[in-house]
Amino acid sequence: MDRLKSFMHVIFFPFKKVGATHAVYKVSDEPDLKAIPQSRFLALDTLRGLCMIVMALDHARDFFSLGYVSSSPTDLAVTTPMVFFTRWITHIAPATFVLLAGMGIFFAGRRRTRKELAILCLTRGFWLVLLDQTLIHFYWSFSYNAHYLSFSVLWAIGISMIAMAGLIYLPRKWVAVIAGIMILGHNALDGICPEAFGPFRLLWGILHVSGVQTYGEYNFNVFYPVIPWIGVMAAGYLLGRVTQFECEFRRKFFLRSGILLIIAGVIIRSINIYGDLHPWSIQKTPLYTFLSFLNVTKYPPSLVFLLFFLGISMVLLCLLDRHWGSWIKPVKIFGEVPFFFYILHLPLYHIGGMLLALACFGKANWMLGYYAPKISPEGLSYIPSLLPTYVGWICGLLIIYPLCKKFAKLKVTKRSWWISYL
Repeated sequence: MDRLKSFMHVIFFPFKKVGATHAVYKVSDEPDLKAIPQSRFLALDTLRGLCMIVMALDHARDFFSLGYVSSSPTDLAVTTPMVFFTRWITHIAPATFVLLAGMGIFFAGRRRTRKELAILCLTRGFWLVLLDQTLIHFYWSFSYNAHYLSFSVLWAIGISMIAMAGLIYLPRKWVAVIAGIMILGHNALDGICPEAFGPFRLLWGILHVSGVQTYGEYNFNVFYPVIPWIGVMAAGYLLGRVTQFECEFRRKFFLRSGILLIIAGVIIRSINIYGDLHPWSIQKTPLYTFLSFLNVTKYPPSLVFLLFFLGISMVLLCLLDRHWGSWIKPVKIFGEVPFFFYILHLPLYHIGGMLLALACFGKANWMLGYYAPKISPEGLSYIPSLLPTYVGWICGLLIIYPLCKKFAKLKVTKRSWWISYL
């Protein structure tokens, strides 16, 4: 009971340091976040680096695979278990990265006033939205079409940061309420179609419904509707204070919380009534029935999706919150420079995929244009189909690592303001 009380204090109230056994803070008047003691949580960088590596696998599959690009790799009618799990395991990346971005806002606030933190959230948020619609748009297709705009993960993170610029001024209990409603309740809105809003249907798509909205010659493809992602980032912001507990207690908290989230996800998914837009069903074999159970909705992320992968993230935070030796250093370095990693890996894998296609087929024209890499040529395939994906993925990581290592060192030695935006 004492531990639970201490945890509630740390999550929902500002605090000052005291000599408590498990929670090292007590309730105080509302201070600026920079008053919180400086204690870096190294597991955050390691988990973020792990997510970047897994994310790179998913993007390598986009550029080095042919058979499961134009169709979904989780479409049980055409996929294989290996292809399914190659895609499924990468679902942890966006959920975890948005959660950790929220924690990052907490850490950034320890050395800033609330006003300074709000300005940081606004500027970084707008910066990510701008890059998503320009540079990242170009990287995916090596072309730019102003009549076709897509809203991807950087867009969702950017909009969530802009929202956090306002949320940080609210009492923590209200931030928790808002985060809970967004995460737990957004699937209740699934029955509302964008068409119900007439000319404002794109706004509803941006908020909640994934898909393409057409306005004359303009197409807007919303991959990441923002309502649930704002909730996830707000939850990460709240969880940032848990990292200030002593090591043993926070490990137990993350482990138990993660297991509870996963169990809750399994129960809600089993009931098959609420929590995911696409219910699971009995398939041709027990294995494919299991795959149907795991095949949760990513766009937008369903409640079950978030419970599964945020739960896994919490368990990983517990496991990574300890000394693992020097061998894990490359993972940590990727996590120290995640945006730098992101803007390097997309063009690298795109070029690599084109070179492979040219070497095998003498052409790679389908990998250019604003629909790339979603349209692949008929009658062409790599055998075995996933081998190029895994080889290209690993080679890309080996090429990117020394560059990330140098940039991580530069971030430490050179304190220029612009470096924090990379």
